[in-house]
Amino acid sequence: MKSSILLIGCLLVTGVALGADLGVEESTRVPALVGVPSGQSATSIDQSTMASSGELALATDVWPLVGEARLKVFIWEVYDSALFTPSGHWQGDGPYRLSLHYLRNIPAAKLVEETEKAWRQQGRDHPRLSEWLALLGELWPDITQADNLVFGLNASGESAFWFNGSALGSIKDRDFGPLFGGIWLDPDTPRPELRAQLIGPASEFAQNSTP
Repeated sequence: MKSSILLIGCLLVTGVALGADLGVEESTRVPALVGVPSGQSATSIDQSTMASSGELALATDVWPLVGEARLKVFIWEVYDSALFTPSGHWQGDGPYRLSLHYLRNIPAAKLVEETEKAWRQQGRDHPRLSEWLALLGELWPDITQADNLVFGLNASGESAFWFNGSALGSIKDRDFGPLFGGIWLDPDTPRPELRAQLIGPASEFAQNSTP
């Protein structure tokens, strides 16, 4: 009788040990989410990390400079802009990174207002335009002098923003990126002189577009 009790006890202890081992083994199959704040949902994680994944890595330090220009409105210097591509030439589309180093303080609401104004001047019309502007108002911080805001577009139309070197976020709509970057880079930009300096007169795209 005693031996039976001992046998059952050993089996129970062994079972607990096996169960613990299985639990550890199972837990190792679940990938850890490194650097994700607690309580953040899988959906929001995907949205916030999209900017730093794959083709959308910040590349202003490794891609060649295409061109640069300073925006000055009347007597006020607003920002220094710089365009980067993998080849160092403007091809007329992504991938590219557009970097803006601000020379004065600008509230986020003013950035959104200027974005809307530029789209209106270009005659842009999209059913989600108002929604994008609202999202930009939530995404962008207020700008202080010396801040750096980078916009990136890849060849697939995905886009993202970085602020002072850190991923800021993105609007996950492939219609958004080309329209936003087009404020500076489309032929009908409200700032044609700035665009000319950014894309460079000797760019391959410019040469191929000459009649």
